[in-house]
Amino acid sequence: MRVVDGKFHGTGADVYICCGFVPDFVEVINLEDVGERLIWSRNMTLAVAVEGLYDSSSVAIADQTVDEGISPYYGGETLTATMAGTVTYGEGVYLKPNKTDYRFGANLAPGGGSGDGTTVTIDKWTLDTPGSRSGHFNGDVTGTYIGPGSQIMIDGKWYVIISVTAATGSGADTVVLSKSVKSGQVQSIKGMYGYSPMITGQITPAGFLIQENTNVNANDQMIWFQAGCFDN
Repeated sequence: MRVVDGKFHGTGADVYICCGFVPDFVEVINLEDVGERLIWSRNMTLAVAVEGLYDSSSVAIADQTVDEGISPYYGGETLTATMAGTVTYGEGVYLKPNKTDYRFGANLAPGGGSGDGTTVTIDKWTLDTPGSRSGHFNGDVTGTYIGPGSQIMIDGKWYVIISVTAATGSGADTVVLSKSVKSGQVQSIKGMYGYSPMITGQITPAGFLIQENTNVNANDQMIWFQAGCFDN
């Protein structure tokens, strides 16, 4: 059985999650409105629930008929500017996995590109107070890609950035991590939103479409999903 998970920034509009294959089941959870989720499976073939079920801790479970929930997306489309829509990070219509390492400074990324380091490449973490979770980097972050929710590798282990303010990072206690981590080498920092928008001219991979855009896929909220294929 193949299973993947990921996260994206809610758009409040129809969004295609191009995870690379057509899943047999999907679960989507809003991490900011606790209790808001969508579940769908290929065998939910009842007409009124063909696009899954909406579950909430505050309201009754609701079935999702055509154009209301989750449906397979087979990909293979070449995006026009109209189809792609806004391609700012954290927005978008067609989203794909983003594994970019954003710790590099201006023009210091492999191949001469830039990451999210304001000037220098962020390669050092300093714990300011032993036993705490706060410290600082050797440089500031721009804050376009690196921020709360970014995964960070320090000395070969992954942690999560809980908070860092744009244009900061090098001052004492300006970065808070999910764990107390001793001073060490920063080897990677991922983007805070996970999936990122595809752009004009790219060909879309397969995945799934979310059309429930009021509760679970709410605008500017963090969304987590898992999707997979059954053995049968």
